[in-house]
Amino acid sequence: MGLTAVETGIMGILDRFAYQVQASRTAAVGGSDVWTRCDAVGDETFENRVKGVNATALDTAIEAMNIGQFDAMHTWLNELVQYCNDDVGVSGIDGYLTALKWRIDQRAAAIITNYLGANAISIANVHASADGGAAAPGLALGTFIKGGSVVGAADIDITAAAVSVILARVTTIAAADWTITPTVKVVDGTNKAIEQVVLGTGNGGAVGDTYVIGAEAVGGAGAAAEQAVIPVAATAQFSVGQTVLITQWSGSAPDEVWLEQEWGVIKTGGIIENTSIELESNLLHSYTSAGYVYPCCTGIVSCTSSGGTASDAVAFFPAPDRRLKL
Repeated sequence: MGLTAVETGIMGILDRFAYQVQASRTAAVGGSDVWTRCDAVGDETFENRVKGVNATALDTAIEAMNIGQFDAMHTWLNELVQYCNDDVGVSGIDGYLTALKWRIDQRAAAIITNYLGANAISIANVHASADGGAAAPGLALGTFIKGGSVVGAADIDITAAAVSVILARVTTIAAADWTITPTVKVVDGTNKAIEQVVLGTGNGGAVGDTYVIGAEAVGGAGAAAEQAVIPVAATAQFSVGQTVLITQWSGSAPDEVWLEQEWGVIKTGGIIENTSIELESNLLHSYTSAGYVYPCCTGIVSCTSSGGTASDAVAFFPAPDRRLKL
């Protein structure tokens, strides 16, 4: 069973919401804010009336870009809820996501909860604010320059979003290939060091390239729906109890077509070394050897590297479950 046209349509629309929120935030930040402009007037009567807490709140709202407050968005969300309730037979948008084992970006979830309330989307159905490229970056998890240490490290707030796939976006790269080994945090407190080769410009690499940390191809003849075992050639990046994303697409970036996708949790005793992982519940979809399994984590502990050139650098972000498209 693959994703239907309706499912991929809804998936794409909600991903667009996330991208638009971040792109709008990027455009809104900078320059003189409302409070500063009021303060510069030099008229105490005016300033005392319009400069205080409300001006600060307005500046915060502008930078947050709470698109979920728009009347037109309310109308559309009401229609989507009605579709989920009446046409699909599940309980609202959250029930729809739960049934399909999808997750949406934290910024898209904020649009929904701004209008429908804080409990409208379960945390399990939300991945952290994901990297959408330089114009719409996600939650900054830290940066790393060859020879240094991870700078500005921050973890995913798992009270607001579930553990997420992590990517490294290349910010500087020279001709030679560079191998990075970030140590990632798994939600149970386990740390995992995962090696990733970053291609140099002499081998087709470029600034802006992204690498999903711990990505592993589905092995063998694939993984069939209605059972829980996924063959994989390497298992060192996975932990019992860890959430994983299973995904498959056709076509090439940035115009992929998503064929199947879902998340699952690795069961106790569910890792057979360098052979397979087994989930707590059966797969909804079938995956061929063109599919991938991604481990989900909470942040970056540290990073080491070898090869490369002195100025080589990457920035770490949550990866989108799917490419966020404008």
